[in-house]
Amino acid sequence: MAYNVRPHRVFERSVAKLPQQLRERIFEKIDMLAAHPEIIGTPMKHLPVDLKGLHKDRVGDWRIFYWVDHAKKEIVPYDVDRRDIAYKRLRT
Repeated sequence: MAYNVRPHRVFERSVAKLPQQLRERIFEKIDMLAAHPEIIGTPMKHLPVDLKGLHKDRVGDWRIFYWVDHAKKEIVPYDVDRRDIAYKRLRT
C-alpha cells in the first residue's frame, strides 16, 4: 500500500543545494517510507503549532522532516538539514 510523495517547496529548495550522492540517499529513504508506511514512527513532540504532526528520519548526519496524511495516503517532505542545526531551525 504505497503512499504518494508531494514535496513542500521548502524541501525542494533545501535538497537542490545538496550534493548529488546525498540527494539520491534522501530520495531513496523517502521512497522507502512511501512504499512501507508501516515503518513510519510517531510525530515529533514539543514543536510550534504550525509544525504539529511533523515526523523525522535520518540519513547519516542529515535529517528529513515530513508530514504524513494517512487518510490521503500521502507523505509531504518539509525540509532536510544537517543534524547539528536542523532542530534549532525548527523551534525558531
